[in-house]
Amino acid sequence: MSSNKEVVQHLFGDYRAEWSQPDFASLFTPPPYTEKLVHQRPSFLVGGRGTGKTTALRSLRFDAAHARSQASESGGNGLQHYGIYVRINKNRVRAFSVTELGPTDRQRAFAHYFNILTCIELCQLSSWLERDRPSGRPIAVDAIAITFGLDDVSDLRHFQTALTAGLAQLELYVNNGGRTTSPTLSASDAPLKAFASALTDAGYLENKLLFCCIDEYENLALEQQSLLNAYIKHSEPPISFKVGMRRGGLKTHHTLDSGDQLSTPDDFAIIDIAEERFDTFAETVANHRLASARKRGVPIPESLAEFLPEMSFDEEAKSLGCARVAALAEQGLQNAPAKVREWFASLPNSKSYFLQYWHESSGEPLAELATSWMESPSEWDTRLGNHGVSSLFWLSKGRKGARIRKYYAGIGTYLALASGNIRFFLELIDEAIQHQLENGWDGEAPLVILPRSQTESARLVGKRRLAQLEGLSEHGVEIKRLVLAIGKTFFEFARDPIGRAPEQNSFVVSGEPTSCAKIQPILDDGVANLAFEVTARTKPTSELEMKDDEYRLHPIFCAFFEYSHRRKRRVTFRASSLLKLSSHPATALAEMMNTGSPAPTDELPAQLAMFTDFYQG
Repeated sequence: MSSNKEVVQHLFGDYRAEWSQPDFASLFTPPPYTEKLVHQRPSFLVGGRGTGKTTALRSLRFDAAHARSQASESGGNGLQHYGIYVRINKNRVRAFSVTELGPTDRQRAFAHYFNILTCIELCQLSSWLERDRPSGRPIAVDAIAITFGLDDVSDLRHFQTALTAGLAQLELYVNNGGRTTSPTLSASDAPLKAFASALTDAGYLENKLLFCCIDEYENLALEQQSLLNAYIKHSEPPISFKVGMRRGGLKTHHTLDSGDQLSTPDDFAIIDIAEERFDTFAETVANHRLASARKRGVPIPESLAEFLPEMSFDEEAKSLGCARVAALAEQGLQNAPAKVREWFASLPNSKSYFLQYWHESSGEPLAELATSWMESPSEWDTRLGNHGVSSLFWLSKGRKGARIRKYYAGIGTYLALASGNIRFFLELIDEAIQHQLENGWDGEAPLVILPRSQTESARLVGKRRLAQLEGLSEHGVEIKRLVLAIGKTFFEFARDPIGRAPEQNSFVVSGEPTSCAKIQPILDDGVANLAFEVTARTKPTSELEMKDDEYRLHPIFCAFFEYSHRRKRRVTFRASSLLKLSSHPATALAEMMNTGSPAPTDELPAQLAMFTDFYQG
């Protein structure tokens, strides 16, 4: 029998659809865009790694959909579609681009390759359907096999075996540049339509759709996308294509006919996961898992907010050492009028420290500021509201060796750090649980993840994500340099906000067109790989500025670099400075910070001190 600790670790430890998940059906939570996805019209599901594309597409596959239906109250009789799932393997499809075959043969070979993949999946669907309804009419396998040039194929098992052998023969043919025996190549989407027709004739698709789910569409070369775009544009019921891809993954709207383009909304719908009520969905997923743990007897709070408690402003200020700063302000008011000193003494430390912060920020005398606050409290309440979070980061300035300089805790904070990425969200919770377990939980008392564990875990997840950047794309090294430099700059702005707008954590890029053109592909690739986020373009601006694009590091890095996760104010970086990070990082960083002195090495957080060599050039 599993212990309470093992149950909790299992529930939040599996957050990738690709991993083996025996509880997939019971833990799966339909995303808010499900109704759009199961529509008859073809759909492109857009989102970065970890946003749930693969899980959503795999949930449409016939076996997963059936398992979920069986687990639901309906008892499994309500399936309105059957789906198959094909993942585009980058290494496999690349072989069709680098082969010595000519363009026409290369295109025909790739069409045959995709036909085989989909028909192997359709064979598995058909076998499953026949097992579920053995008294049904037989599927006319021979009519489908003939589209591949296969004779004497009378049942699904032999057909699937022949297709698997044909796949191996095709791969040898392509990899050897056509010097092996040429396979018989099927025509464009003919086998898919033949298979759909056979399933319909056998009575399996009465009033049902057949979803062909294609995942990681961005892995296809431009000419390969053109081919499959033609499949999508000319698809007819019962077939409907459901395509998952990263942002910018649709490299071309062309089909095989250059004058015939794939267009929206005529040919397909776009479902942008980031715009589909992520917060509600993520909380539902987490609550579902917590409820599952409670059913197994694990003592877990009913509320997600109780499980991941946040810190109030006052609590956080006290924990970060506001009393020390408040005492400094009190000492500076020794010569102030008695009524001012009495008023100041009546303030809690979680407010009174702010007087010292504003004194250093404005340069005005403490006594005058204290008098102003005493006489105009509403004005200062507004000031504290605008600069309060920024002042919390300032509290850590000069605190050498401090483990926590800012807390990242609470369900709202974790949702903001995940920023539309369900995998990041579950990973944050999983790491927080592991940290809390390591620091003591007997398995009997209700499990609550303390703010310190939440903060340490958020930092760890950001560190892990940073380490992964180099291997994500051809621009991985450049992207990591940008993240390190921009993150360090925002850390410095947060640590020393004096004389600048509070919570600066977004940026625009300016400079000469040639420099902007060089940095743009790196930024675009960074957005595609979730190193950055970018707001939608609005209207064209001058050639010298890219101000219609406002960027920020993905919030998952905020806890690692220790700056605000809230989207607030922006700064401008010159493209030439960003490009200079490859050769003269110290000079580039100085240009990016523009004003202020960087933190001494012995005051850097441990996670940033690891990169001192890079920061110092």
